[in-house]
Amino acid sequence: MSKKSKSLTRLVVVQALYQMEMAGTDVRDIINSLEDRLIFDNSFDHLISHISKKLLTEIINGVIDNQSQIDSIIENNLSSDWKFNRLDKILKAILRAAVYEISYKLNTPSKVIINEYIDITHSFYSQREPEFINAILDKIAIVERESDG
Repeated sequence: MSKKSKSLTRLVVVQALYQMEMAGTDVRDIINSLEDRLIFDNSFDHLISHISKKLLTEIINGVIDNQSQIDSIIENNLSSDWKFNRLDKILKAILRAAVYEISYKLNTPSKVIINEYIDITHSFYSQREPEFINAILDKIAIVERESDG
């Protein structure tokens, strides 16, 4: 699978997790309705057919199956002036997907995962959010992947 395909898949994962939280859409409905939809980011529009349905399904189901543990990891790594339940829903979706990959997809280097999700954050935000995501994910990766450089 190409790097571009993985990047687009991760972007769709974040959009799907956001849709599930905002509209309560069932994961099966999201996965089954992917064909010929567009992925929107602030640079390009991409056909959804260029993504990996297998990776998408794995990450989304991984987040769902481990959400309480993932949310706990995120919450424990926020600074005291940030509260998890007050985070923007897109930031939550980005963090959940990234933390799932850092914690469970050990064959992918944490630096690759962090960079991918920082790029995704840039698709939604132009202020300090990418720095925020970077700081939290770096902190989490140190704990979750002590031996991963």
